[in-house]
Amino acid sequence: MYIGRFVILGRTLAGEWYLGYRVSSRSFPNRYILTMADRAVVLPTAEAAKTDNPYISYNCLRAHGGVVVVGNGSHVDPVMDKVKAGYSLRDALSLSLLALDYEHDQYSTPRIAAGLDGRVGWGYLGIVAEDKLWVRRQEVAPGQAFLVATYELTEPAPIALEGNTPEALCAAIYACAYEHPVAALAAMLQEGELRMATRSARS
Repeated sequence: MYIGRFVILGRTLAGEWYLGYRVSSRSFPNRYILTMADRAVVLPTAEAAKTDNPYISYNCLRAHGGVVVVGNGSHVDPVMDKVKAGYSLRDALSLSLLALDYEHDQYSTPRIAAGLDGRVGWGYLGIVAEDKLWVRRQEVAPGQAFLVATYELTEPAPIALEGNTPEALCAAIYACAYEHPVAALAAMLQEGELRMATRSARS
């Protein structure tokens, strides 16, 4: 089944929180994820065809002060800007999704997000689509994970992922059964430090 891009909120069997993101695409497969100190960026590969599509490259992860957010587009930046300004993660997600709306492309692609507030141990999922807008705090037991996707699975859906490190979780996210994987990311806060791992078709 093709579900497009998706975000993941989960906990390892040991109870550690993690976030995941996967780029799945039929139209623009030549992309990878570059990690930096406080963010991760979806970028076209050198072989990618030139395009003026504004949805191809974006920050898919931002982190600040124990808060981490992943998403499928440019809404990730205003979410983190609002967190830095003192908004709660719930309010930052809600306001940013409402303000930017779904992507006004030919598919009316939803904007999706997952967030983790490591200061209080709360995780959130959210979406804005043509027919819905919600942000909710998601209860996650150790060993559980939930995804929200741009297509088909637009409500929290359980997903089974094995791994206790960003590297293992990233490999599991990339390899999960949904069609047309392009690039994957997993992120964890461990002792206050952001750890990330990425994988793509070229790696």
